[in-house]
Amino acid sequence: MKRFRKIISMVLAVAMVATLAACSGPGTSSNSAASAAASAPAESKEAAKKDITVGVSLLTRQHVFYNNIENALNEKAKELGVKLIVQDANQDASKQLSQVQDFITQKVDAIILCPTNSAGSKSMVELASKANIPVLTMDVPSDGDTVCHVSTDNYKGGELAAEYLVNNVLKDKKGKAAVITYSEIEGCVNREKGFTEWIGKNAPDIKVVDVQNYSGDQAKAADVMQNMLQKHADLDAVFCVGDPAAMGALSSIKSANKKVKIIGFDGNAEGIAEIKKPDSLWIADVAQDPAAIGETALQAAVDTINGKTVEKKIAISPFMIDKTNAK
Repeated sequence: MKRFRKIISMVLAVAMVATLAACSGPGTSSNSAASAAASAPAESKEAAKKDITVGVSLLTRQHVFYNNIENALNEKAKELGVKLIVQDANQDASKQLSQVQDFITQKVDAIILCPTNSAGSKSMVELASKANIPVLTMDVPSDGDTVCHVSTDNYKGGELAAEYLVNNVLKDKKGKAAVITYSEIEGCVNREKGFTEWIGKNAPDIKVVDVQNYSGDQAKAADVMQNMLQKHADLDAVFCVGDPAAMGALSSIKSANKKVKIIGFDGNAEGIAEIKKPDSLWIADVAQDPAAIGETALQAAVDTINGKTVEKKIAISPFMIDKTNAK
C-alpha cells in the first residue's frame, strides 16, 4: 500500500510540473530569453554609435582658419552623436606626439590630426595603428600611412592665384612677383608650386624673383616683406600662402609707401575686410572652406569606425574672392 501511494504521489508531481509548464504559455520563458538575445545586439550597436569618441589634434588655435574647422567639427559631432576630445598642438611636434599618446591611452575610436609638420608625423600614425586606432588628417598631410586626408586642393589654389594675377594685374604678362611661403607645411608648399609653375607655363615673362619662408609667423612675414622690398624695389606683386603672411606683408608695404599688390590665401574675415577697402593693395584671396574640411573629416572618421570604405584623399575646391564678391 505504501509503495502504491508513493507511485501515485510521483505521478501527481510529474503532472503538476507539466501543468505549470503549460500554464506558463507556449514558450514564454524561452521567448523572453530569445527576445533578450535578439535585442542585445541592437542595443549594443546603438550604444556603439552613441559611444564613438574621436581625438583631434589641431595645428594651432591661433589661426581663425583652425578655429572655423574646430567649430565645424563640434557642430558635426552633435549631429552624429560623437564625443570629441579636441587638443591644440600649438605648432609643437612634441606636444602633438604627447596628445596622440594620450588619445591612445584613452582608447579613442579614431584620431584626426592637423600635423605640425608633414615630415616626421609618421611615428604618431604608426603608434596609433599599432593600437588599432585609425588616423585621418585634415589640411596638413602626414608622411605616414593614414586612412584619409581631407584638405583644400592647395595646388589648384596656387594656380588660381597666378591666373588672377595675370588676368587682373599684370595683363601684359610682364613684371616681377614674389612669394611668401610656409616651408614646414606641405599644403602651403603646394600653393607656392601651383603659383610658380602656372606662371612659368603661361606667363614666362613674369619673373618670380624671390621666395621666402615665414613659418606661419605674421611678424616674420612683415620682416620677410621688408627684405624683399629692399632687394626688389620694382616688385609688382606678392603671393602669400596664408592670410597671416598677407597681413604682415601689407604692414611692411604700407610702411615703405609702396604699391605692391597682394594676393592672399585662406579667405579669413580680416583678409576680406582689407579687400573691401577702397584702393586696397590686398586685391584678392584664394578662399578655403574650413567648415567643409572639418565636417568631411569627421564624417570620414565615423564611416571608417563603422567599417565603411572612405576615399584616401578628399580635396575641397578653393575659389577666388575679390571686390566683386567680397561680403
